[in-house]
Amino acid sequence: MAKNVIIMIGDGMGWEPARAAAIAKQIQQGQIGTKLSDFYTEGKGEGLSFQGLKNYAIATTYGTTISNQEGVYSTGNSARLNSEELLRDPIPPASDSPLTGSTPIRPGFEFKPAFNPGTRSSGGATVEAGVVGNLVGYDPERGGELPWTPGSDPEYIKYSYPDSANTATTLYTGVKSYNNAVGVDIFEQPLETILATANTLGKSTGLVSSVPIDHATPGAAAANVNRRSKYDDEFPGLDNILQQELRVYQPTVLLGGGHPLSSVDKAALPEGVEPDFTFITESTYQELSNNPNSNLYGYNFLERGTNAAQTLLETAAEIDPDAGERLLGLYGARGQNGNLPVPSANGDYGFTGLDQFSLFASTSGDEKDQIPEPDIERPLAPGETEEQFIATERNENPTLSDLSTAALEVLEEDQDGFWLMVEGGDIDWSLHDDNLDNLIGTTLEFDRAVSNVVDWIGDNGGFEENLLIVTADHDHYLTLNENFPELLQAKGAEALTYEEHTPESAGHYFGSDPNIKYGWGSHTNRPVPVYYQGDGSEVLDSLVRQGYQAYGEQVPGIEGLVDQVHIYQTMYAAITEGAAPLPAPPIPQEQAEALPARTPRFARAGGDVLDIATDEIVFGGNGADLLDASAGQGSNRVYGRNGNDILIGGFNDRLAGDNGDDILFAGTGGNTLIGGEGRDQFWIAFGSLPNSGNLIRDFRAGTDVIGISGLSGVSEFEDLSLIQTGADTRIVVSDFPLAVAVLTGVQANTLASESFVFA
Repeated sequence: MAKNVIIMIGDGMGWEPARAAAIAKQIQQGQIGTKLSDFYTEGKGEGLSFQGLKNYAIATTYGTTISNQEGVYSTGNSARLNSEELLRDPIPPASDSPLTGSTPIRPGFEFKPAFNPGTRSSGGATVEAGVVGNLVGYDPERGGELPWTPGSDPEYIKYSYPDSANTATTLYTGVKSYNNAVGVDIFEQPLETILATANTLGKSTGLVSSVPIDHATPGAAAANVNRRSKYDDEFPGLDNILQQELRVYQPTVLLGGGHPLSSVDKAALPEGVEPDFTFITESTYQELSNNPNSNLYGYNFLERGTNAAQTLLETAAEIDPDAGERLLGLYGARGQNGNLPVPSANGDYGFTGLDQFSLFASTSGDEKDQIPEPDIERPLAPGETEEQFIATERNENPTLSDLSTAALEVLEEDQDGFWLMVEGGDIDWSLHDDNLDNLIGTTLEFDRAVSNVVDWIGDNGGFEENLLIVTADHDHYLTLNENFPELLQAKGAEALTYEEHTPESAGHYFGSDPNIKYGWGSHTNRPVPVYYQGDGSEVLDSLVRQGYQAYGEQVPGIEGLVDQVHIYQTMYAAITEGAAPLPAPPIPQEQAEALPARTPRFARAGGDVLDIATDEIVFGGNGADLLDASAGQGSNRVYGRNGNDILIGGFNDRLAGDNGDDILFAGTGGNTLIGGEGRDQFWIAFGSLPNSGNLIRDFRAGTDVIGISGLSGVSEFEDLSLIQTGADTRIVVSDFPLAVAVLTGVQANTLASESFVFA
């Protein structure tokens, strides 16, 4: 099977959005025609690079729908109660995002595989009306047998549509889930993603996106949380996407948007405009930005700055994945919600810096108000002109093509192969805004990235060694009128977007009403195209009209279609040389109560040995105890108390020695170590580098020591680099960009060879 597997996701790029861009590109290249029929009206189409791939299929994208306590079905419900449905502690009533998997399973819930399309965008069917079924499903008669064939009910595809978290979870795990689910099933259980499988097989992995790196599509490959809005949180919290990406899954390459949008040269922002830490907390950003080559996450960190594309490509050429090196790039244009500068249809980036969600949002969505008032004010720095702003943003941010090229530059060095996801996320943002100009521009930029990948494949084993899949995660409700090509040639996409406000004069409309141009600003349940070619593509060929398993139930296939489950199965077969797909997690037993608060465990008087599992609170006794959390799953709190104790951490644990001469082992990383009173030893690396750095909160030079054992090339004090960052000191070894430990409140000049022990 394929050595390398690449999936490229045009977010929201259904058949009709792809056709709009394909026609625009053909017109730019001199194609003559005034009607849709002069270009194409069915099938794969032509004009875009991905339409030249050999194979083609249509995939259903639907997810699950689950009724709440009032008996109303919703695509946004998991099988667990949400915070508003809990009647008592421990979940605070005001909390809208309980810890993943922490709330009770809905009383009496039992998964039923019947199709339940609902009656509105979020679901809407009721138990009282006799409705059953937890899969939205797809009805070709109502929605259309194929994306270019109309169905009997124009409203149908607006019902119970999926979101990007839901569909990405299915693409990466083969499991149907609910809207908002990021790498979890309907019971909020973590799923093994295709990225994790690739890591297990020794392959490098990469995530690339034109929108924030912790948005739904990249996030679902490298995180397991119950809500897509859990972007980032303070260290050491892990119930969020970014911390799991950086500390748990650790893709070899992670490139995309989400930068807080302040220039790295500290250029002033306009009065009242502050950096936006929506997608990355200020503390995470400062950890990376202030320590690009010595951070707790072990990434070589790049961010928006002068000549960003050149810097990225030069840095990528130096990264060695076989040595465990990783690359993180964080970009985004000022004023654009965290994504890269957006090209318009003519490629001039003239709308860079403007709000990406202001066109449709400024209309009523119905016939009352169809005159939009889009954003026209950029966040200019004092004295900065519009032209300077655009030039700066383009210079300080790479394009999606640049990001893709850089990712391949790194990943190709791994002789075991790789798995890579590239997302054109701003295609979806353009469609949410009913913005044809941006839609065409972002799709053409995505297509340039596809073209670069195809060229790379040609130079690296061809399709005999590589599998490329290009698809959308879901569709939108765009319709092109028959005169669209004529109007596009005569007026241009910018005029059709901002000046023409009727379907007749604009040649297109959004939604089910052909008389309203700005009638719908969200997804649909319509199936999407899949373009693919390469080693292993025959697997997807064989799965047309086949069903799949969902929570122990067989779900029938649909004539002529595949499902996104089958795309996952194709990728899994390719990277595992034909292994059967992973079994789904077992269905948990009904849980009538919220998870109880943790009950602490206490050692006896002394000399105890306690094995610690996951999310425990453990106290030692008065003797010399051995408290071992190395075999657990982390998030433990371990306290030695009195005596000369040995505390062994795993991942994301808090170890506190308290009184006595204690020995603390940092484990696999991400731990917080506190020695307490006495002469303590902090062993920060034992046999190998940790996956992420550790914090030592109370190191005392001249009293405590730091231990390092079994690291090649690290046997004496001179082999270490001590980096002063503010009031803290970072310990770096072997030129690897990981701060193996951060000593808080310790000055580097107080450390000497006597502060370390090597074994």
